[in-house]
Amino acid sequence: MDELIPIVAIFFVIGVPMMSIAGHFVLRPLVRDIIQAISGRSLQEKTDTDERLARIEEALLHQGQQVDKLLEAEAFRLRLEGHAEMPAGDPLSQP
Repeated sequence: MDELIPIVAIFFVIGVPMMSIAGHFVLRPLVRDIIQAISGRSLQEKTDTDERLARIEEALLHQGQQVDKLLEAEAFRLRLEGHAEMPAGDPLSQP
């Protein structure tokens, strides 16, 4: 039992700090790679979301333009038919 005390003391004085330094050098690049992978995925998801949002905005603008053209065509049709009353908000009903 008396021989065990110096061995345990040497292990805790030298062995534990050496294992912690070795673990630090081994785990540090691993943790950095994991963080970069997570950040890279988040950046890719953000880029995908921005692209989808841009396409939705473009589609909404296109639909608005189509609605404006349809309103203009309807107002023109009503004028051709000789209707005196124009729909409210018609851009062509103003002189």
